[in-house]
Amino acid sequence: MTDQIERELLLPAPPQQVWDLVTAPGFLAEDVELDLEPGGDARFVDGDGDRTGWIEECVEAERLVFWWSADGEPASRVELTLEPEPEADGCTRLRVLEARPLEVLDITGIPLPGTGGGAPHGPSMLALA
Repeated sequence: MTDQIERELLLPAPPQQVWDLVTAPGFLAEDVELDLEPGGDARFVDGDGDRTGWIEECVEAERLVFWWSADGEPASRVELTLEPEPEADGCTRLRVLEARPLEVLDITGIPLPGTGGGAPHGPSMLALA
């Protein structure tokens, strides 16, 4: 079974502006460091503590997928999807999905293709029988 939270926001800004907002400090955490490429490192610092992780997928102004966790907690997968809203000129629909699929998936480190300078390993999802 997968634990999951979904949110959707309609923001009065074009996708690039929304991208700049969600990848900068303040939206996901007070301080954010992202190496925006597959396998890149991710770090999020709040008053509540640190979360660290890695980037699974990154398409600027369209999609960001990353894994994060705090020490001693299970990791969760976060997807941010940005789409221009055709019925609201100049607006962007931001969908946020955070899932903790670890009850049905085993996370193991495997080499990631095309990692240049980022973390050479990341989780691979393997279904449990």
